[in-house]
Amino acid sequence: MKEQEQWNESLRKSPFVKPRFTEKLRQEIIHKAKEKPKAKARLFRFGAAFAIVMFCVGALFAADLANIFPKETEYLKPNGYNRSEEVRTEYRRNGKALFQVFPDPDLIAGVRRGYMIHFTQSFDTFFGKTLAIEAYHQESGKQVTVLAPETITEPSPGYESLDRFIIMFSLPLGGTWRFEVKLNERFYGDFVLEIREPSPWTETGTFDIPYGGPDGNANKYVLVGEKDKVGFIIGPYQNENGELLDKAPIVAGKRNKYMWHFWGSKDEFSGRFNIMAVKEGSTREIDMISGTLSGPLNGADALTPSSMEFPEAGIWRLNAYIDNKLFSSIYVNVQP
Repeated sequence: MKEQEQWNESLRKSPFVKPRFTEKLRQEIIHKAKEKPKAKARLFRFGAAFAIVMFCVGALFAADLANIFPKETEYLKPNGYNRSEEVRTEYRRNGKALFQVFPDPDLIAGVRRGYMIHFTQSFDTFFGKTLAIEAYHQESGKQVTVLAPETITEPSPGYESLDRFIIMFSLPLGGTWRFEVKLNERFYGDFVLEIREPSPWTETGTFDIPYGGPDGNANKYVLVGEKDKVGFIIGPYQNENGELLDKAPIVAGKRNKYMWHFWGSKDEFSGRFNIMAVKEGSTREIDMISGTLSGPLNGADALTPSSMEFPEAGIWRLNAYIDNKLFSSIYVNVQP
């Protein structure tokens, strides 16, 4: 007990030999106590209030961003996102269908078909914005435009919104295609369709266009292709025996000149033009010609000269693209 009392007494004593708490120090402490605490308190209260306001603003901003730009796992996909999946004609977000697609029941590569899209959101969602559709071939990675950016100014005829949005296009290859619907260049949704190849591939027929010869007589060119749409001249042709035939043979490994003719509106021919060829049984396209279209001539609205050579014999499909959109397809029989 005595040791504890001595210990308590020692604690009460100052550890310093000389007193440290002087009158000058006491006056400085009193002065600081009067002046500083209020400023610090105000600064603390201001900082706390500012932090609370910023937290609320940040929370609201984050909530708005979540509504404007849904999570990537929900619907933001990179362009050309390629995944193996089954045919899907509906796109849903948060359990609600944004649109349904009703295509022609017989979808064939190289053949123009109609597609009707039923959008479920109000017209305000689309008014004044651009709508576009890009298609991606799952097997080859080929990308084509099926609907160039189109500004939406009116609802579907007879409806209050885009309940019956109709488009028509053809695709260059058979197989699985994924279609990205974009609104103002941002991903809006997608759907997946299976396009079949024609079986068997058959050579496209021919048609004539008249022209006046130097002798004043009526003459004709023979074109292979789709009348009033597209074709290239393959005759008349005089063979080695002097016989005049309607069309010249297309021979593998032999380069020949061909004049392409196009019919349509001026707007359709404003983009870059190129011809890609794919052989029956393959999904690999090879570049045949590219450039721009000129014209009109011979009754056609646009034309271009070309020089083409096919590497192998067989049935080939020539896909004519304008501004990355498939304009038409022509099948030719290339001889050995």
